[in-house]
Amino acid sequence: MPSYEDLESRIIDSGECTVCGACVVACPTAHVKLIDGRPRRPKRAMDCVGCSICYEACYMLRHSLIKDIEGAVIGRGKKESVGLYMRAVLARTTDDVVADRCQDGGVVTTLLLYALESGIMDGVLVVGRDGWTPTAYVARTREEIMEAAGTKYGVVPVLSKLREAVVDHGLTKIWVVGSPCHIQSIRYLKHKGLPLATSVQVMVGLFCRENYEYNCMEELVRAQGVEMSQVDRLEVYDEFRVYADGNRMDLPVTDIKDCVPRHCLVCRDFAAELADIAAGSGGSYGGRSTVIVRSVKGEEVFAGMEQSGLISTESDGYAPEISEIAERKSEKAKQTGDIFRLAEKGLNEKEISDRLGITERRVSHRLRGARRNTS
Repeated sequence: MPSYEDLESRIIDSGECTVCGACVVACPTAHVKLIDGRPRRPKRAMDCVGCSICYEACYMLRHSLIKDIEGAVIGRGKKESVGLYMRAVLARTTDDVVADRCQDGGVVTTLLLYALESGIMDGVLVVGRDGWTPTAYVARTREEIMEAAGTKYGVVPVLSKLREAVVDHGLTKIWVVGSPCHIQSIRYLKHKGLPLATSVQVMVGLFCRENYEYNCMEELVRAQGVEMSQVDRLEVYDEFRVYADGNRMDLPVTDIKDCVPRHCLVCRDFAAELADIAAGSGGSYGGRSTVIVRSVKGEEVFAGMEQSGLISTESDGYAPEISEIAERKSEKAKQTGDIFRLAEKGLNEKEISDRLGITERRVSHRLRGARRNTS
């Protein structure tokens, strides 16, 4: 029977762990904890003998099930680079207070407020921040939802808060907002039949090109003579932009690329393909968000919000740009996986470069990130 030791060697120590929090919340006796940003079991207890629950909770060991889960939840059909969906729109909030707090169109925050105030949801797992350090928490009020508005960077175990939501707060209509990795993980936990996951009703996915290790990002900012406490806003586009004390610094995007976790380098999901509703800034313009509605439940909720006049929408939300972003991420992830496999076979960077027909610099860059994340 597989055990925590197998999970640790195959996923956690290999750099494949997405730190979604599933193994932490699944452990019935709370022996698996988050330590130094990774799930760890400080000591082996008698409860662990013959127990494989943490291992069974890891979706990263079961990629072959994702297509079946997608078929059961979203449906089956001709799959595009952004996944299967019912419709896609450009949208933005009509709430000026929300618009002032959010980074793009404010659609996700408005959606959560609508769900809470209409009784569709009684709590949501979200990512907030302590200073600029991203933190997971359970939001149950308008104020707590507003606190989670805006973009954060950093790997966060969102699902680790599920037990608190169900057991401590007694919530039964829970939503989850997270990156594609969080959405894949909670879908798997529901498919697996984890009792705590039955209370999760709707999943809202955020577009994700890649994430960044917070400590690494903090070091880059500090190297410019700026403390994170001085930072007003962070953006990653063609440059790594830092806004602090009324000034803007543009750093080469290659600098922040060194902060990408290994698991992000091989992730092919840009548009949260297993979410009920997915949203992000890709393909949008002018303070809008691109929204992809995938499931029947997602359509029901999103249409209700539209009819309430809480957002304005335009029907041309599926732009070629977002398809290209998704395709590039998928292709890059496949190539990176090939690089890792060849390196594990003992090929050097020059040999890998020649085998794959890419530059040695690219090989070196990808391997540098992988080594940092497993050191």
